[in-house]
Amino acid sequence: MDLGPIKISKKNLPLIVSLLFLSGLWFFVTETTRIVNPLFLPSPVKVATALSGLITNGLSADVFATVGRVAAAFVLSVSLALPVALLMSESKFFQRLFTPYLDFIRYIPVPVLIPLAILFFGIGETAKIVLLFVGTFFQVALQFEVDLDDVPVDYFDLAHSLNFSFWQRLKMKLLAAAPEMYNNMRISLGLSWSYVVIAELVAAPTGIGHMIKEAQRFSLTADVYVGILLMGLVGFLSDYIFRKSYFKLFPYKN
Repeated sequence: MDLGPIKISKKNLPLIVSLLFLSGLWFFVTETTRIVNPLFLPSPVKVATALSGLITNGLSADVFATVGRVAAAFVLSVSLALPVALLMSESKFFQRLFTPYLDFIRYIPVPVLIPLAILFFGIGETAKIVLLFVGTFFQVALQFEVDLDDVPVDYFDLAHSLNFSFWQRLKMKLLAAAPEMYNNMRISLGLSWSYVVIAELVAAPTGIGHMIKEAQRFSLTADVYVGILLMGLVGFLSDYIFRKSYFKLFPYKN
């Protein structure tokens, strides 16, 4: 799918100017005046040097490991949330059955589940993906249900007039809710990224979260900033792809 280049236009000018200003301010504060202790805020030169060193020492493996975990948990969450949301939307029985559990579990902080994740799934990849899944699935399921319930009643009146079968009506309902569901998937992907460092605390040998944890142990602040900036960059790129894909998949929303 051709997502098109990121065009530099007037609408992107405020972002570019602000980035240049912040970069200049960062350099000025850390390199020119040195009013901030490098332990707390290393200069952009030191961060760039740290990035170069990390790339040499296998940073790409950490990035791919983290992206793989987030992608696996996200796909699993969406795949299971959709049928659950459909059941809740189609049946008051299932709505009353599932909603209390979804509301209860989604308010449980993911970090408190780390001991149970280790107990049930060990310290391998499964535990990390389960933690990311728990942090994402329950939110996605409720968002999908709201999107399905918000389909205008006129659509169902038309389906009744055209004598749609159950499966035709269900397909119509999914297609009508698809744009909003896709937007909520984009938002939920951000949730997965917010929990990935927590998941990678579970004895992860690789991953950006693991790299940040190791850098913190040895007071390598520049490496910590590299990890933070990398997570923000990967998250930004994934969000950009989602936004561009939205208009490709739903051109009538332009």
